[in-house]
Amino acid sequence: MDRAPRMRIHFNVHEPVELVEMTLAFQGLGFEYQAFLKRRLLKQESKENTSNVKLYVTRIETNCILAELAPALPMLGSLMPVLSDVNTVHDFVQNMAKSIRWLKELANRDSVLAKDVTRSKRHLQHVRDVVQLVGKGRGSELGLATIKYEASSGQDRVLLEATFTDEECRQAAQGATRALAALEHREKADFEKVLMYFYQTNIEDPKALGKTGDKAVIAHISPEPLNVYIIPETDRSRVRHVLDDKTHNPLHTGFVVDVNVEKSPKGKPRIYRVVRLHEIVYDDD
Repeated sequence: MDRAPRMRIHFNVHEPVELVEMTLAFQGLGFEYQAFLKRRLLKQESKENTSNVKLYVTRIETNCILAELAPALPMLGSLMPVLSDVNTVHDFVQNMAKSIRWLKELANRDSVLAKDVTRSKRHLQHVRDVVQLVGKGRGSELGLATIKYEASSGQDRVLLEATFTDEECRQAAQGATRALAALEHREKADFEKVLMYFYQTNIEDPKALGKTGDKAVIAHISPEPLNVYIIPETDRSRVRHVLDDKTHNPLHTGFVVDVNVEKSPKGKPRIYRVVRLHEIVYDDD
């Protein structure tokens, strides 16, 4: 593993760092690496499964958070040629640096609309987790680099390096937050401010709200209960709070929402996609 091309991540912070925040930053890098690798393999028309590809910490230094990350090549089988290619790590680091610069620029715009956002919500969340770790401190710095071992000299060589100040990281985090907000309000709703009641909720797994097992009725659209997906995370949390409240019957609580309707080929409503929650209407009883 120490001969594989490596990515060096340097959180040069001078204040205590919360463990959860550091974990999220490294986790975000790991998820982004998997997604990047999947896109690369798709271009090569490969059907290899990238879900088991993980980055491993190969070195940690004290006085700062400096780690070198690399894939475990002996464990990768047919994926090894792709991951042992230094260009894979080089291009990944380059793409991460481009995303941070783009988010920094986004933060300084007068307005951010959904059409301006060219990255996915998941990508924005992962990059924000990385830059926030540095952006919360003063005099801190984020460094990303690609390292290649050269057998001829027995030395490591840095092929690409990008650094960002704490101020640049704060701007990038702000840009990610603005982009996420724009994506949450990107769609014009098919129906605005209609009253929705839950017909069935997934009470066994609270984290699954808006994903599986939830059905709702919007009488203005259809008398039938349909699967419902609540898209904005903030609205999903508000609804979950209401459904978990044991002081009332959640199935008697109304939600005033903007909603898009997915239909069958014959035009029959099948799925509700809630894009905004305006108001919660509790039953008078």
